[in-house]
Amino acid sequence: MVNQDILNKIRNAGVIGAGGAGFPTYKKLESRVDHIIANGAECEPLLYKDRETMLQETEAMFRGLKIMQELTGAAKVTIAIKRKNADLENHFKSLLDQYKFNLFIYNDVYPAGDEYVLVYEITGKRIPPGGIPLQVGCVVDNVETIVNIAHAVEKDKPVTEKYITITGAVKNAITTKVPVGVSFNNCITLAGGLTTDKPVALTGGLMMGGLEHDLSLPISKTMGGLIILPEDHYLVQRKSQSRQTYTRIGHGQCDQCSLCTELCPRYILGYPIEPHKVMRTLLMTGEAKERGSLWAQYCCECNVCSLIACPESLDPKNICVDSKQLLKEKGLSFTEAELDRVFRDVHPARDGREVPITTLYQRLGLTPYDRHAHYIETNLNPKEVAIPLNSHIGQPAQPIVKVGDTIRKDDVIGNMENGALGCPVHASIDGKIISVNNDEIKISAS
Repeated sequence: MVNQDILNKIRNAGVIGAGGAGFPTYKKLESRVDHIIANGAECEPLLYKDRETMLQETEAMFRGLKIMQELTGAAKVTIAIKRKNADLENHFKSLLDQYKFNLFIYNDVYPAGDEYVLVYEITGKRIPPGGIPLQVGCVVDNVETIVNIAHAVEKDKPVTEKYITITGAVKNAITTKVPVGVSFNNCITLAGGLTTDKPVALTGGLMMGGLEHDLSLPISKTMGGLIILPEDHYLVQRKSQSRQTYTRIGHGQCDQCSLCTELCPRYILGYPIEPHKVMRTLLMTGEAKERGSLWAQYCCECNVCSLIACPESLDPKNICVDSKQLLKEKGLSFTEAELDRVFRDVHPARDGREVPITTLYQRLGLTPYDRHAHYIETNLNPKEVAIPLNSHIGQPAQPIVKVGDTIRKDDVIGNMENGALGCPVHASIDGKIISVNNDEIKISAS
């Protein structure tokens, strides 16, 4: 029997996925499962947020996992880390023995943090195409999410702070904890300031993160990294290409070498994703284009095809993203019978085709920024924060405060309709409400 009181504590604290799309955590824990997996693999290069979270809040992470185990009835609990963090095995040893949890150490490859990859590596099961871990009896959560579960259940503490790595073209690469809603500029100051005159921020990660030129934007609950690069850096230039540009170049230059497919992490796991076939659709119209676009449906947008595999620096990932949008608009997908045919066995050469993190550094010009971002306690007290209302999957939170209201840290400032998928949001500082709209609530410190 699910403990609804505990689930309500997790929901009311605003606990969502801290390392990805922001799925409301209480929803994952409503079902009975066989296996809980703590994702500490830290998929993206240059980031140390998960490592430092596990070091700073080790006992809270283990208690959070125990809460999850009791809620779901899971027989097994596994903590997944990369080999670069294998020293954590000794740090965890006594607690692993006490709780009877397992530790899984995965190679330093990309994208090791993909839950499809982790579930297969740890359990030998493959999530159905387009499915979720729950379908194979698993729940996967980021380690910071699990820490937040412990704080929510034990202390009624809402999520108002965020562990984040600040690195790249800054004086000091650091990991620290900041109030949700603090600006990029405030975070850059904590890292000693910029080392470039023309900065661009990559939010979340180098491979899958987006580009932002506005450094006044706020840190959200899901953002694990703030990576600053000069605007003329190769990676920034590649990610800045317009749809018109990458489509035109792909239309004329793709020679169907198929390396984008052969190195695709989902393809080598057997999933029906073949970017080279999607590239062909640039030459098609009508039904042929729609049928060819089906090979993009299960793309996870990891960017291996565009940034590593393609010898001509084309952009299969974005072509896949555009094709997925077409499929959504048309309501198209593989039929069940087609899926049975195209969901194949794991590729026999898979172990030789995973992408080493060192390859990412070399190919993407990141070696100068390869610095360990150790945790530093900063105790930041910003003058203003902007709390996002829509950083989770589901319905955005609705403001329940108005301009001029005085609020305290941890107060609920945005909430959900009863039964709606989503989570409330909370004030991360004491202060006064100075702006309210459908996207964010701004608070000025008192």
